[in-house]
Amino acid sequence: MRVFAHPSATAAAASSAPRASSASYRHESCARAHRVRTTSSHRASSAVFSGNRGARQGATLNRKPPGVAPRASSSDIRGPISDASSSNGTAVERESTDGDDTTTDKPSVTPSQAFKRLWTAADPWHVHAVSGGVFTVLGAGILSYWAKQDLYFLMNRGTEGITHLDTLTLWPLAVFSLAVAEVCAISGVPLGRLRGWRKTELSARSTLFQLVLTWQCLRLGPGGDLLAGIDSNVWAFSLSPFIWQTLTSLYILGFTKDDKRSSLLIAGGAWLFGAQVFPVAGVLQETGLQVLQQVRPQLITVWVHSLFGLVWLLNWSTFGASLRARRIIDDDDYRRWYLLRPSVFWIVLFALDTTAFAPWSSIGEYFTTLGGVGLIK
Repeated sequence: MRVFAHPSATAAAASSAPRASSASYRHESCARAHRVRTTSSHRASSAVFSGNRGARQGATLNRKPPGVAPRASSSDIRGPISDASSSNGTAVERESTDGDDTTTDKPSVTPSQAFKRLWTAADPWHVHAVSGGVFTVLGAGILSYWAKQDLYFLMNRGTEGITHLDTLTLWPLAVFSLAVAEVCAISGVPLGRLRGWRKTELSARSTLFQLVLTWQCLRLGPGGDLLAGIDSNVWAFSLSPFIWQTLTSLYILGFTKDDKRSSLLIAGGAWLFGAQVFPVAGVLQETGLQVLQQVRPQLITVWVHSLFGLVWLLNWSTFGASLRARRIIDDDDYRRWYLLRPSVFWIVLFALDTTAFAPWSSIGEYFTTLGGVGLIK
């Protein structure tokens, strides 16, 4: 049956259809907007949560108890840092400056934490630590004994039975101490590679300096003729660590952000070693040791004491560099207790020796003979 609609009804139907469609569209639009807002809110809350979680993680990483270094990213680590950590520790260090870090804040480390950073599993059988400790104690004892001997002689000179000093005392113990010092220096070179090439370079350079000082000290002492084979190349051997030190210092000053004061003190102190090394090299190069033994035997004793003291001073300053690299001490403590004050101790010992043994007739003769090398001519 065909139904005919009234024109008005048709018009009404036509007009109502769009309204229904508009309502449905608006409903779908509202639902879509609600979903978008929900999704955006969820993403925003996720971002905030992630940011808070990252902030908490950053705070956890940056929050360090006294004496514990924060974990560093892989870009901060030049290589394994096993020697800077305890056997079960996780302390991480940056590659050091002249073998050491420049610290901006004063570290606060307990003795237990310091011991764990020094007594490391990276040191096989703890050879480096034990030999360094033994030489530090023995060397300080020997130097103190020599200083006490000088003082006793100066206070009692002219009395009965005290007319001169023994030429060289405690020599066997001094030779043993120097052997232990060489074990410490050589065993420290492999440990340097665990903290980057800068630490390796520092260890190798210090070892070369110590070899020169030790060879000269033993060469001057009793039985030194057994080491005369290198006399023909004494200047090349003696100058090599000074040239190396100069190149390293120029690199540090020009191309790194290392502490400039410490670097300059190390460079200046190294060249001050030359005030002792160069006169001895000159005597050995000119084969004048036999002449010196005849004209000024007391000068040889003074030189032996001085060279032994320089070996101890070098060992002590290198130990301080290791403490600074492990953030046990800061730059100020390093300069104060491992560079300046120990150097004053060595100068006092040298002054006592020269006063007690009187190898020069005056201070002027010291300079005119270039530290004593001119006495053999």
